[in-house]
Amino acid sequence: MSKKENEDKDIQAISVSTTPQLDLFSLLDDRDKDFSNSIDIYDALPKYSLERRRRFTDISKAVAKERECRVGSRTIKVKVKPALIETKPGKPELVYPGEREEIIEDALRKLAVNGGTVMIDGKVGVLFTFYQLRQELKRNNHEFKLSEIKEAILVCRGAQLETISEDEETVISSSFFPMVGLTTRKDLKLRDGDTRCYVQFNPLVTDSIQNQTFRLYDYKTSMAIKSPLARYIHKRMSHHWSQASSKHPYTPRLVSFLKGSPRGWSDRMATNVRAMKMALETLQEHNVVHSFDDSERIKDGKKLKDIVYKIYPTDDFVKIIKKANYKSSINQTKKAIISGKNPDE
Repeated sequence: MSKKENEDKDIQAISVSTTPQLDLFSLLDDRDKDFSNSIDIYDALPKYSLERRRRFTDISKAVAKERECRVGSRTIKVKVKPALIETKPGKPELVYPGEREEIIEDALRKLAVNGGTVMIDGKVGVLFTFYQLRQELKRNNHEFKLSEIKEAILVCRGAQLETISEDEETVISSSFFPMVGLTTRKDLKLRDGDTRCYVQFNPLVTDSIQNQTFRLYDYKTSMAIKSPLARYIHKRMSHHWSQASSKHPYTPRLVSFLKGSPRGWSDRMATNVRAMKMALETLQEHNVVHSFDDSERIKDGKKLKDIVYKIYPTDDFVKIIKKANYKSSINQTKKAIISGKNPDE
């Protein structure tokens, strides 16, 4: 991506369009008001920092946070570099994207599926106003000041996300939001809350939408989950467990799952076990998980090395997965029609 393509632009200067494929990403039916779409690969990446300290004034601290995760049969290396933003005149800070940025990005994507999805200079993005965004967040019990929302967008604009395939041949490097719809960062601080704005999503989001690898998920429940780890598990189950059944459990392993999650791995095994237990209990409270079994423990002598979980979904969660499967099937048929192919081929 050239430097010119990656520059922020005033909303009057951008090229905005739509395509039939983008319509497939929308959820305009009233029956879908509690749902949004999860994005293949992108939503599985451990890209948000959950550490208490994610702001630094020492520029030398601008190191990439590195993690590794598995998505299907693929192992992906993830590097995240912090955004350099000026929170006060003459006082730059390095800020890693965290839970606030995750929640705001999910809300922006919800605005996108509600009809705001557009192609911005050839990449998928969303048109919105700060008033719309604040109202969407408020509806889901996430109250942010306008200044906090604007700063979060600046963090996503400046933070760099790099994904590297296992063979180290495929590298995608881009900011979380490669472009925002204002000329300068100063403008973003000054514009009113009802001013029309836009955000261009990460290239992985564009790829997922163009290739129809997104899936419907229970956005309302996800936004209600306060635990970042529980929310991550919910998204993973929603996107990758397409054969969800009350008889056949979801079976993640503690070590690999936590190492590939935004939470990461702690030195103390007891802390990791407790974190997973609390997250699963949270999902029980939100009617996602019916029950779970952590009795399959792998040991080296008396030392616990890993746990294979058996997670059983609620009937309501299974119904949502079936709804997502149906929606995906319909979209594949529509995509084939748009492209002029026989849907049965």
